Amino acid sequence: MKALVYTAPRQLEWQDWPNPRPGPGDAVVRVKSAAVCGSDVHGWLGHSRGRKPPLILGHEIEGEVVELDAPQSGFAPGARVTVYPLLGCDRCAYCESGRDYLCAQRKLLGMHMPGGFAELLQVPAKNLYALPAEVEPAHGALVEPLACGLHMAGLAAQERGAAVILGAGSIGLMCLLAARQMGFAKLAVLEVNPHRSAVALKLGAELAVSPRDPDHVQRLQDYSGADGYAAVFDAAGFTPTRQLALRLVRSAGLVVFAGLGEQETPLDCVEIVRREIRIAGSFAYNRSHFQKAVDWVASRRVDLSGWISEAKLADGQQVFEDLIDPAGTRIKVILRP
Repeated sequence: MKALVYTAPRQLEWQDWPNPRPGPGDAVVRVKSAAVCGSDVHGWLGHSRGRKPPLILGHEIEGEVVELDAPQSGFAPGARVTVYPLLGCDRCAYCESGRDYLCAQRKLLGMHMPGGFAELLQVPAKNLYALPAEVEPAHGALVEPLACGLHMAGLAAQERGAAVILGAGSIGLMCLLAARQMGFAKLAVLEVNPHRSAVALKLGAELAVSPRDPDHVQRLQDYSGADGYAAVFDAAGFTPTRQLALRLVRSAGLVVFAGLGEQETPLDCVEIVRREIRIAGSFAYNRSHFQKAVDWVASRRVDLSGWISEAKLADGQQVFEDLIDPAGTRIKVILRP
């Protein structure tokens, strides 16, 4: 088969790769589409400790079952599927409680094993999710990032009032879509790229502010009102956004950190203590989030039009270069073999 292989920092190559074969309990999926995650770009830049070349990246996948060694799976060749890309140990307390994404031994497609930027993919059959006929072509690859947004926004499900999302990349926008469904009173976005800001406004944000605006902090504070934001979602993960989150959140409010832009950030812990600010990390999702994302995509409950683009998998190198352009107009890209 052909695969887009991460061979060195900032380098992807279209190569021949051995065809996968299913082991016991496995399936082989013909990849129809695979979306690019920000963590794929992070790894391509050489910033990921877990992604080591040579490696086939990609964990946001839609495809068709072509071969199975799993007679009890309920799937058959030809089934249209999306792929839950996390594999836990199935023995620890996290796996037993349905939080395999926190398993210390977890593995991720496209990091610990070959991922979806290829013509074929081997995966445990238990990680296949059927795609209803209502799911538009290629939108099955968007189930995974929507599940991330559902988990991220869901951490603030008990909050009321205004919310702000820092960073309107694909995960920030998925969080925005989920937060709209949750019924936050107000939704604001901070984003440096004007194209992404425009998309955020189209998807339901009522205010989009650029950090280049010298009055951006004041504008965000004026919008939330005197109390501040009930929830602040940081989908960027850089020191300025993490520190800004503490300034914007109300006392006893919730800050959700999901962005991985930088590993370490100094925070004002005295401020956290005195105002009883709650901080939560958001990583991945569980299987309930994943199934809900399938259902939402199938029912068109979220708007996936106008901000998704497609490209050939063989052209992946150029796509990744486009995605790191600060002024670029690409947000979410689906690669097709």
